[in-house]
Amino acid sequence: MAAGGGKEMEIAIKIAGKVESSFKSALSQATKGLGTITKTVASATAAAAAAVGAMGIAAINTGREFEGAMSQVAATMLIDKTTAEGQKAFETLENAARECGASTAFSATEAAEALNYLALAGYDADKAATALPTVLKLAGAGAMDLAAASDMVTDSMSALGIEATEANLTQFSDQLAQTASKANTSVAQLGEAILTVGGTAKGLAGGTTELNTALGILADNGLKGAEGGTHLRNIILSLQNPTDKAAASLKSLGVDVYDAQGNMRGLNDVFKDLQGAMAGMDNASKDSILSTLFNKTDLTAANAMLSNCADRFDELSAAVENSAGACENMYAIQLDNLNGDIDILKSGLSDLGISIYQDLNGPLREMTQLATSMVGELSEAYKSGGMEGMVGAVGGCM
Repeated sequence: MAAGGGKEMEIAIKIAGKVESSFKSALSQATKGLGTITKTVASATAAAAAAVGAMGIAAINTGREFEGAMSQVAATMLIDKTTAEGQKAFETLENAARECGASTAFSATEAAEALNYLALAGYDADKAATALPTVLKLAGAGAMDLAAASDMVTDSMSALGIEATEANLTQFSDQLAQTASKANTSVAQLGEAILTVGGTAKGLAGGTTELNTALGILADNGLKGAEGGTHLRNIILSLQNPTDKAAASLKSLGVDVYDAQGNMRGLNDVFKDLQGAMAGMDNASKDSILSTLFNKTDLTAANAMLSNCADRFDELSAAVENSAGACENMYAIQLDNLNGDIDILKSGLSDLGISIYQDLNGPLREMTQLATSMVGELSEAYKSGGMEGMVGAVGGCM
């Protein structure tokens, strides 16, 4: 090899060295990048797994709660799910609870709890499923606890002798919502007042329209809830069963409480006649008459009815009479905000959780029952053979 060839060889070796060094450096960087990617993928996979696991746990908890609530409904109604009839009734209730849970601000479990209150009131599966949407909307419209709303509606309608049909439930709820909107009271306070009046208001000439109007008038004058209901009940009873002195006073004034057929006239009509008969009298004479007709504790309420028996009573009565759709409108307005959107979203997610749970339910129950039987076997083995017996039992289970 020529002298020049040695120099070329030296240069070639140096170049080869640099190439090798560059390759190793590039490989090292690539390996580092790959490691970063691997870590990133692993972290993402772990996060996804954790998210899926959390969703599964949430679904199981949600599903368990709903299943437990529905089991309570079935127990209250004595539904035998082993029969075709019982299975159909249970499915009707379950579908109603889930449908309301997915589309309202209340979860399916809360809807199931409302169904149980309807069941306690004697509603069968079909009647309870029909009533549920109205009860939920009334609770939402009145910002009431769902259980309280269910209890209030069923007890009030029962006390007033109103059949729990869908039409009656809707009308009853609409009138409560409209009265709460037009008078100084709330749906909950009206419900409390109606429960206090109870069957005493059953025979009012104007039905629930007159009842709500009278309670609204009293509420405008500071007599709300049970207090207003108590005063209205006492006023009705005083007119229906007057003392001898009160009866004589009504007769001298020419005021009739009952019509020619023996039916009680409307409260507003009676108070209008009473107001007309006392026109021109001084306050002392008016107070004397009212004290004769009503209990002293009810004089404030009687004066409120007397003072509002003209325009205000007619105005409020007309509003209550034309209240169709009031409950649903009030419910929609209550939810027309971010909190309402979030509540509906949470209800939808809850329904998704129930769907997931129902798919997992079979395997979960089998696994739990198997674990329970194994614990039972281990317990028996320990009782009979101590630790050695339990170790043997474990070996048999493996």
